[in-house]
Amino acid sequence: MRVSHVYECFGALDRRLVNVTLPQDYTRHSIDNNFDILPLLGARKTLPAHRMQLFFTPEELQFAETFLKENGLLGKKVLGIHVGSGGTKNLPLKRWPLKNYTGLVARLNRERPDIHVLLFGGPEEAKEHQLVLAQADRTLTREAKTKNLRQTAALMQRCGAFLSVDTALMHIASAVKVPNQIVIEAPTLNVTNWPYGNPFTLVRNPVVNGRGLDFYRYDGGDIKGTRDELIKCMESVTIENVLATVNKLI
Repeated sequence: MRVSHVYECFGALDRRLVNVTLPQDYTRHSIDNNFDILPLLGARKTLPAHRMQLFFTPEELQFAETFLKENGLLGKKVLGIHVGSGGTKNLPLKRWPLKNYTGLVARLNRERPDIHVLLFGGPEEAKEHQLVLAQADRTLTREAKTKNLRQTAALMQRCGAFLSVDTALMHIASAVKVPNQIVIEAPTLNVTNWPYGNPFTLVRNPVVNGRGLDFYRYDGGDIKGTRDELIKCMESVTIENVLATVNKLI
């Protein structure tokens, strides 16, 4: 048995390789779409509700504890931020502009010195982090230096809030149940990829405004729109709106 949902890029080769198909439903999360496969395998859901979960080793939990202690963050309000996103196709264009993140962090440092900012990401975000740090108060803003994704997740679990567009780290924040999760609406965001099982606050994008499927669908293609159009789309989310959301939650 070879099962697949019929995505919009489903072609002749897929139909030769797959012998059982299910319709794709954009009104439900991808996880719930995948649960639909269970009855075909003679299985069923056994819980009334589901959530993502990560299981950490004692060493990973100790890493997070040590990091917070060495950086004087134990007991402090910590806001995690991920400035990046996927790099395939034209997906980098869904990022909130780096100048906006830089401006947001600088204002938080001035206006909310009770909030400490941790910049999360991998080597691909290192350059962007240095640009943010160059204009930030280094006593209130730090780079979350981790060796792997599991250390990153363990440290994210200790944050009091997390800010990003829809990225892999957004889903990890959901899995480790970061409170006060904030998601900036990008053209790629829709019900299928919301943070699963974790309450979140959406900062509305006035250009997207809930019409993510008009910009991006699971058809194998790019985000619809020119480079300039997509940049302006993400620029339409102001620093003031994001700052107001942070101030309201923290």
